[in-house]
Amino acid sequence: MNLTLLPKVELSSIEPNKFAIELIKTQIVNHFTETGESPLELLVKSEAVVQLLEGIRADLKELVLDELSKYPDGKAEVLGSEMAKFESGVKYIYDQDYTWGKMNEQLESMRFAIKERERMLRTLPTAMVDPETGEMVHPAPRISTTTFKINLKK
Repeated sequence: MNLTLLPKVELSSIEPNKFAIELIKTQIVNHFTETGESPLELLVKSEAVVQLLEGIRADLKELVLDELSKYPDGKAEVLGSEMAKFESGVKYIYDQDYTWGKMNEQLESMRFAIKERERMLRTLPTAMVDPETGEMVHPAPRISTTTFKINLKK
């Protein structure tokens, strides 16, 4: 693969804005669509960079939150971008409420019945008549999307 025709991208030189990122992405995609070269090597390398950056973000999370605490409202402008602390994954615990508990039991029972029906429809070899309702029951059509995955070696 001839990566020399691709724009050289160094993390320290990337302008942190959506326009610049879109421009670089477009140049790279256009390279592969115009030359017909295989993008496989590039995608494996990009997966490595994605995992690297996700790891950095996860490992620095507490330091970043501590640093953002020093700013008013936990918000800071950095390189023209806003960074802010916020609450995510807020959950409420309802199981101490009797009425909610009863309703949830009914819901769980219905979910179980639906799952059983779905299992039956998935494994049904051909259409049949439901003996209880007289309804024609058809096997569930299967649809899927083809994609790819990248497993980096250890």
